[in-house]
Amino acid sequence: MTALWQVLSLFLLMLAGLGAARFRILDERGLKGLNTLVLYFAQPAMIVHKLQQDVTGQLIAELAWVFVLTCATIALAGVIAFSLFVREPAERRSVLTNLAMVSNCGYMGYPVITAALGESALIYAVVFVAAFNLMCWTLGAYFFGGAKAMQPRKLLTNPSLIAIAAGLLLFLTGWRLPDFINNALNMMGSVTTPVAMFVIGARLISLRPAHLTDMKLLLVCALRLIVFPAMILLLFLTPLPPMVVKSVFVCTAMPCAALTAMQSEVFDCDRALASRGVALSTALSMATVPLMLLLLPA
Repeated sequence: MTALWQVLSLFLLMLAGLGAARFRILDERGLKGLNTLVLYFAQPAMIVHKLQQDVTGQLIAELAWVFVLTCATIALAGVIAFSLFVREPAERRSVLTNLAMVSNCGYMGYPVITAALGESALIYAVVFVAAFNLMCWTLGAYFFGGAKAMQPRKLLTNPSLIAIAAGLLLFLTGWRLPDFINNALNMMGSVTTPVAMFVIGARLISLRPAHLTDMKLLLVCALRLIVFPAMILLLFLTPLPPMVVKSVFVCTAMPCAALTAMQSEVFDCDRALASRGVALSTALSMATVPLMLLLLPA
């Protein structure tokens, strides 16, 4: 129950962001600046700092399981979503499929998994995000534009992935950065959670009551927030380590990925639909994420 209250505290930060946007305390330019701060500085700093921990054979095996399960889960979700939306126009189908397929595991997942499972679980989320990016620029891109659209090279310019690569190098080799660098990384990384949740909340200003009339978009939200995470619960019946399953479950229970809106613009699809899906699922997640956390075994 303590974890649940911690997650609810995160949602208060989202409401603060929504209030700032509603009363025009922050404009679009200010929000873009905060978003850049998180994506290019705070989040990478947090990743590199937190990955400097002792390595064990068991932990490496668990992280490998997280990577495999993440890829498998995202692929299965993509196939299911594509089959459900196959009769939609191509531009809508690709967006709906990707919205349902991938979660906002990095931007929102890091703060939530830390609040729900503790800081030691962050490394599992880092591996989840690595697999997420791989799937987004391969299978996700395929749904947007076929084989020619697959762009794994996009991974090379992703600041989060660069930080993950650097952090995993430190993790696997046992090398450690000097204390003064780690202190700076820790201070910069500590702003990730409050600023990220604040910006997410501010983006909810785009929601309109009319968004609730798109039944296919509501189906996407149901798949993303309830159905696909519920599928992960079945893994608790297997011999897999509990922390592996819990981490994959929490990251899967996050709302639609903001990256889908960016990709829809890159591939010239329905960006407005993608933005609505991200905003609507994020708003609904304020109710579904606490409920999903109640399903986690002690």
